[in-house]
Amino acid sequence: MSTTTTSTSTSTQCLTLSTLTIQPLRKDHVVPKDVHGSIRQVLHRELIITERLLRANIREGLVLPIIGLIARFLPAPDLLLTTPWTHLAMVFIKTFLCFVCHLYVFEIVNQVLSIDEDIANKPHRPIPAGLLSIPGAYRRWLLSWALCPVIASHLAGPEAAGLFGAYQAWVYFCYVWPKINHWIFRNAFASIGTYNMFRLVDTVAHSEIPSFPVLSTKVLFALSAWVMTTVHMQEFHDTEGDRRMKRRTLPVVVGPQGERILRVGTALLVVGCGVVLSIATSSCTKSVTGANQSWVASGLVTTSTMHIVFACIVGFRCVWQGGVAFDRKTYKRFYMLAAYTMVCYLSFWQMTEEKRFVERILTE
Repeated sequence: MSTTTTSTSTSTQCLTLSTLTIQPLRKDHVVPKDVHGSIRQVLHRELIITERLLRANIREGLVLPIIGLIARFLPAPDLLLTTPWTHLAMVFIKTFLCFVCHLYVFEIVNQVLSIDEDIANKPHRPIPAGLLSIPGAYRRWLLSWALCPVIASHLAGPEAAGLFGAYQAWVYFCYVWPKINHWIFRNAFASIGTYNMFRLVDTVAHSEIPSFPVLSTKVLFALSAWVMTTVHMQEFHDTEGDRRMKRRTLPVVVGPQGERILRVGTALLVVGCGVVLSIATSSCTKSVTGANQSWVASGLVTTSTMHIVFACIVGFRCVWQGGVAFDRKTYKRFYMLAAYTMVCYLSFWQMTEEKRFVERILTE
C-alpha cells in the first residue's frame, strides 16, 4: 500500500516537474516541417555567416567599387541618360555580385588564418562566434576559390575570371605562402588589390556598356600610389593585436618611440595629396571651354574640395591620437571618405585630360 502510494507520488512529482521545466520551442528553433523550410533555414544561416565574414571590410571591398562605378558616370551624364535602364541595372547587379565574391575570397582566408586574434578582438566573426567550424571554413575557402572566378567569367567574360585568378594568387602570396612578414607587403597588398579592383569594375561595366569610360593605367597607378603610401592608417588601431600576433606592420616596426613621427608623416602625406589635387584642379579649369567642359570643371572643383576637407580631417585625427576607437573611426570613416572623393575626382580629371587631348589633335 505504502509502496503504491510512494510510486504514485513520485510519478506525480516527475510529471509536475516536466510540465514546469519544458518550454515551448521558439519560432526560430522550430524544426522545419518540409523541404522548403529546411532550405530557408540553411540559406538564412549562410546569410548570417556571410554577413559576419564581410562586415569588417565592406567599405573597402564593396562600397568602394560601387562608388567607383558611379563616379565613372558622373563626368558623362549623356551616357547615363542614353543608356537603357535595363543595362544600367545589370551593370550594378553584376558589379555587386562580383565584389561580394571579390571580398569573400579574401575574408575567408584572412579569418581562417587569424582565429586567435579574432577570438580576442573580433568575437562577432563567424568562427569565434561558433557559427562556423574550422573545417567548414576551409571547405568554404576551397569552394569559393573554385567558384568565384567561374561566376565572374559568367557575369563579365574571361577577362574578369583572369583578374579574379590574379587577385587570388596575390592573396595567397601575401597571406598564405610565403606570407612575407614585412610592412611593405601589407601596404602593397592593398595597393595592388585596388588596381585589380578598378580593372574589374571596368571589365564588368564593359560587358554591358561598351562605351563605358574606363580609368587609364596612369590614373590607376596614381590611385594605387596614394593607397601604398597612406593605407597603413588602418594599422594604428590594431597595433596592440598586431604586436601580439608578431605582425610586422609599420606602426609595430617603428615602435612607440617612432609612432609620433609616423603619424605626423602620414598626416602630411594625406593632406599633401589633397593640396596636389587642388593645384591640379586650378590648372585644369583654366583651359576649360564649352558647356560640357563646364560640367566637368564643376565636378573637379567639387570633388577636390571634398577630398581636401576629408584629408584635413584625417590628418588632424591621425596626429591627435585619441585612442583605439578614435583611430578606427579615422580609418573606417574619414579615410574611406577621402578615398571615395579621390576616385570621383580622378574620374573627372581623366575626362578633362581626354578632352584636352582631342582638342590638341584637332588643332594640329
